[in-house]
Amino acid sequence: MNLSEFDVIWSDAYRRIFNSCWRESVRPLQFFYNNLPLSYVIDERRLIFCRKLPAHNNIVLQSLVKLPAVFYEYCGLSCKYNICNPYCSVVTIKRTVWTISTSTLGL
Repeated sequence: MNLSEFDVIWSDAYRRIFNSCWRESVRPLQFFYNNLPLSYVIDERRLIFCRKLPAHNNIVLQSLVKLPAVFYEYCGLSCKYNICNPYCSVVTIKRTVWTISTSTLGL
């Protein structure tokens, strides 16, 4: 499964909970309840995980930081969300992802 399929499942759950038609958009509901579409939640958590890796004292997690794949994934996600500072705080990451997601949703 890819992220768009997870977004469909996430939206269908909103439709079922709020008893709405399949043609209606759930974006206003997600915005009202301060929830992001699932693809944005996954990206946000991946960014936060990669950001916190260097601070861990676990040997396995510290060795993950040195892998090029982890570095390139973090760089790709930071470029997607225009995060220029690799050492920005978790709050900044969450605020940036929220701002980008709401601007692309048209709210």
